[in-house]
Amino acid sequence: MTQPSGSLVNLSRRHVLAGLGVGAGGLLLGSAGAAWAATVGDGTDPVQFGPMLAIAPDGAVRVVVPTSEMGQGTQEALARIVAEELDCDFARLVVQLPWADPAFSNPFARRQLTANSMSVTGYYGALRKLGAGARAMLLQAAAARLAVSVESLSARAGRITGGARELTFGEVAADAARLPVPTEPKLKDPASFGVIGGKTPRKDLRAKVTGTATFGIDVAEPGMLVAALVLAPHPEARFTAKGLDDARKLPGVFAAAPVKGGVAILADRFWRAHKAAQGVSLEVSASSIAGLSDESLRAGMQAAFDAVEPAPFPNIEAAGFPPKLQRADKPQVLATLAAAPRKVEATYEVPHLAHATMEPICCSAKLTEDGLLIRGPLQDPALSRELGAKLTGLPLDKVRVEVTFLGGGFGRKWGTDFVGIAVQAAQAAPGRLVKTVWTREQDFAMDQFRPAFAVRSVAGLDDKGRPVAIHSRIAGESIAAYHRKPAIPGFEGMADANSAAQLIYGAYAVPQKLIEYHKTDLDLPVGFWRSVTMSQNAFFAESFVDELAFAAGHDQLAFRLAMLEGQPRVRAVLEKAAAMIGWQARKPGAGKKAGKGRGIAFSYSDNSFCAIAAEVTVKGKALTIDRMACAFDCGLMIDPVSTEGQISGGIVFGLQAALWGEVHFEGGRPTAENFGDYRMPLLADIPPIDVALIPGGTRPGPVGEASTPVVAPALCNAIADAGGPRIRALPIARTLEI
Repeated sequence: MTQPSGSLVNLSRRHVLAGLGVGAGGLLLGSAGAAWAATVGDGTDPVQFGPMLAIAPDGAVRVVVPTSEMGQGTQEALARIVAEELDCDFARLVVQLPWADPAFSNPFARRQLTANSMSVTGYYGALRKLGAGARAMLLQAAAARLAVSVESLSARAGRITGGARELTFGEVAADAARLPVPTEPKLKDPASFGVIGGKTPRKDLRAKVTGTATFGIDVAEPGMLVAALVLAPHPEARFTAKGLDDARKLPGVFAAAPVKGGVAILADRFWRAHKAAQGVSLEVSASSIAGLSDESLRAGMQAAFDAVEPAPFPNIEAAGFPPKLQRADKPQVLATLAAAPRKVEATYEVPHLAHATMEPICCSAKLTEDGLLIRGPLQDPALSRELGAKLTGLPLDKVRVEVTFLGGGFGRKWGTDFVGIAVQAAQAAPGRLVKTVWTREQDFAMDQFRPAFAVRSVAGLDDKGRPVAIHSRIAGESIAAYHRKPAIPGFEGMADANSAAQLIYGAYAVPQKLIEYHKTDLDLPVGFWRSVTMSQNAFFAESFVDELAFAAGHDQLAFRLAMLEGQPRVRAVLEKAAAMIGWQARKPGAGKKAGKGRGIAFSYSDNSFCAIAAEVTVKGKALTIDRMACAFDCGLMIDPVSTEGQISGGIVFGLQAALWGEVHFEGGRPTAENFGDYRMPLLADIPPIDVALIPGGTRPGPVGEASTPVVAPALCNAIADAGGPRIRALPIARTLEI
């Protein structure tokens, strides 16, 4: 896998997407019917087929994959999609890391970013057309050269056969690039796929094993500077910096520059910059989170249930796309609850969570007469480019953003706060690359946390124990409000989907459902965290359903299955996970005598269905997780090896959050400073995990975030089944010893 060049040259897109538009899932080869001017040069240069694809004279293929690679394997998957339809030699395909360019926009998001597990789903159709279109052009060029019909030729592993002699892709690439781009190239029958669904080592494996992969922290060039930071407790805090004059006099220090929320100390080496920064203090005169504590946070959420007018959120059936939305009839829901023979009520809480990526926050920037270069581990290069232009006053075409490998992202590097600080630091040293490095302590202190939430749920059961109505209310900070994001189209006037969506599963056929959101006015930095709304709402929704099964005296699995009308893929993953764990129908809590329990839960989105069953042992206050089983269906699997890795890794990520994940606040600051204050799971903490991948169709679904949110409810349901306490407030370590 090759790295971006570091050049300030903006590569031309020429005819890219003209008349089609990537937002419409257009062909990433060029405009339909247009011809490419082949880049032939001296005969050794690769020939460009649009902004993403190039074929060298020797037949080697280079694909610029538009997404950020943070370990999830989307670059491998997207390269496989192109290679499948192109029919090139996949072993000779090289993947190049991307730069910011509108040509690389995700057709779903209509901008270039890596988030929401929509890389494969978003680019799948467009990249198939890219590969198929280039293949069609290569075959047409070969047919002209051999004076035969296109129909008589076929392509395989980068070679074209069927004529008087065999040709390679490299031999006809220049001629092919001059041909009109096909409007609707013929796509393969998925039944014939070989690269898609294949199992070969990932393209980035060698570079990562040998240490040659460039992560954000690895960016370097001769004469560069490194910036260390002194940060206030809030990005918008007002402060006075003290000790700057002394810091400037220390060996190696180049400059001290104001940045948003603090000061950057630039020096020739990190440790010199860090030492100088340690001598600088910020006297804070105003902070919007001054005095914030765990107690005030919790009190604010609880008070919001009574003091804040709730915003409704529609019932969503997300098993299909686009999801079906239906506004609840609140008076009818309340009337049904009042008339129900039995009511069940419960309250739940989840804390703030840190992202805690293995690679601390970092970003490099260089401002010259030619423009601005930004290089770093970015999930949103498009927004980073716009921010760079805004801060420097440069036109957008003078700003180049290059994406390195990410040492974990989980949503934190979707934020651009650290990008802005890097650009501001670089403005203090024109002509020199400046790498801004956050310490681990700053990474924790200035994280954009997953918000804390509190929930109050009430359900009505009929005489047979079946739910007739569920009303769930959630209180907490709005991610959309903090980042000043507009409402999602179709959701205007409704609750923030990042807070309220799927608080009651649309998949469950409950006659009456009502979701309401009480927004708390808190200016604590919050952001997207792996699985976003499901990171909290899977726990709330599936824990409450489990409590309803207990109240009805029904087996927890059977109770769920009875409510799943017209949901065959949800049923399939639930039944598979249950079979893997050895589930046998019984009354809930039947494991109390032996102290052993089994729990089950699921989560789902468009074309992605994940169920987890857990078996635990509870002895007094001691919890042992005996094993976990996961069944997952994401439709067409592009890369089964990476898919299984993502599901297993997501479970481990979910274990950390469920068992120990919690950020405490005191005096307006988080108390966690490093991993000693924010426990991560060790190998000895990980139970046996079995994963079953279930094929579910010809279209790929989201993978990277699917399993993470299901861990907490599966474990907590198992604990209750074992006779342990019903866990209604995470993390589990608040209640039990692990």
